[in-house]
Amino acid sequence: MKNDILLEVRNVKKYFPLNKKSIFSKPAGSVKAVDDVSFSVLEGETFGLVGESGCGKSTLSRLITRLIKADSGKIHFDGQDFLKLSGNKLRQERKKIQMVFQKPYESLNPRMTVGEIIGAPFEIHRVAKGAAREKRVKELLEMVGLSSQYISRYPHEFSGGQRQRIGIARALALNPKLIVCDEAVSALDVSIQSQILNLLNDLQKEFNLTYLFISHDLSVVKHVSNRIAVMYLGRIVEIADSSDLYANPKHPYTQALLSAIPVPNPDYKKEQIILEGDVPSPVNPPAGCRLCTRCPYVMPICKKVEPKFENITDRHSVACHLYSDTSKQLLLNEEKTLKTS
Repeated sequence: MKNDILLEVRNVKKYFPLNKKSIFSKPAGSVKAVDDVSFSVLEGETFGLVGESGCGKSTLSRLITRLIKADSGKIHFDGQDFLKLSGNKLRQERKKIQMVFQKPYESLNPRMTVGEIIGAPFEIHRVAKGAAREKRVKELLEMVGLSSQYISRYPHEFSGGQRQRIGIARALALNPKLIVCDEAVSALDVSIQSQILNLLNDLQKEFNLTYLFISHDLSVVKHVSNRIAVMYLGRIVEIADSSDLYANPKHPYTQALLSAIPVPNPDYKKEQIILEGDVPSPVNPPAGCRLCTRCPYVMPICKKVEPKFENITDRHSVACHLYSDTSKQLLLNEEKTLKTS
């Protein structure tokens, strides 16, 4: 039996206008942070999202959690049109989506105790107070591997890994269905990363949680994800099962990313794919395929026509003209035109 779709993102866009020279002038342009992104997340799975810094991953996470507003597109969550909700209905649905942030040193209010931080969701949503709230906070602390005696301490009294555990406890407070982990382990030491990842895995099994796991660390994403989407310059370029993506990457950008993963064996020589040039500006991205200025397999059509997602298999999709039947037909037509002219 297939899992139901918990989160569905369709054609979502978010552009940030550049600063105006004056109040009477028009914006000089806009940063196309998220540009026509579509994917779905199944209930109970861990969906990984990878890409270089600045590709739009964190912006996408904030669109999904309604921390910022999308310019266009649709986001359906748990059967609801999430972008159309407002007021009390939005408040009720937002309890089901929580977030674990990248930097545990900045995501916790230094003026609040651990009890106040973890208990804040109960107060905001009016679901528990007094002794009942304190009891629930202590249970959450123990759930993430911390002593309930820490309830009166402040964030500066904890290590980075302990602070992230506090952040996870806060995310669990309202019994969410989806937790967005935005670079949740990137600021931690490697040994602490493994502890946090194991904790997230245990919590997922216990509470049937769904994760959207965002990271630039490909080895971490491989370890935790069921499916993975690869993002480049505001767009998704490939989606596949984790094992299939790492064993058989299709998109040239994915191939380059995976070839850069270090191998802990000095005798093993791995061929590395180097993408020439710099990442184009999201203010003025290239026409057609956004990788066309760096791709080693670039064709004339890549600079003119934006590639559409093609299903390589039932669970592996890629947006690249190398695999597009439409693109192949266009190339054949161009060849015929050149021969007859």
